Order: sequence, then C-alpha cells, then structure tokens
Amino acid sequence: MKNKNITKKTRLISKSVAKKTQLFIKKANKKADGAVKALKKEWKKEQPRREEYKKELKSTVNKALENGMKIGGDVIETIKKDINEINSRGKNKNK
Repeated sequence: MKNKNITKKTRLISKSVAKKTQLFIKKANKKADGAVKALKKEWKKEQPRREEYKKELKSTVNKALENGMKIGGDVIETIKKDINEINSRGKNKNK
C-alpha cells in the first residue's frame, strides 16, 4: 500500500513540476520576445544615425588621407631640396 501511495505522490509531484517548468518556459519566451522586439525598434531608430556616422567617418578619413598625402609630398620635396643642396655644396668644395 505504501508503495502505491508513494508512486502516486511521485507522479503527481513530477506532473506539477513539469507544468510549472512549461509555464516558466512560456513566460521566459514571452519576456525574451519582448526584449527582442524592443531591441529591433531601437536598432531601427538608430539606423539613420549610424548611416550619418558612416558618411561623416568616410569624409573624415578621406580628408585625413588627402592631407597626409599632401604632407608626405611636401616632406619628399623638402628632402630632395636638402639632398640637392648638400650635393651642390660638396661639388663647390671639390672645385
């Protein structure tokens, strides 16, 4: 008799645990869905800003590259002038 009662109680407890687990999973899924929807909305709201930021970044990088190239060209020209000046001084001393 005791074994029957114990098995019945065990079955009832396992069924209630299974139901509670299912309810918990449903609630967790609903909350997760809500969080996902909120993130999607926020992502869509922020998209114009991201696009604007990309454009600004591109133009800034392009300007930096142009300025770097100009500076690099100026440095090369200065180095060439210095080398020519050094060479011309050396030639004048030898004469």
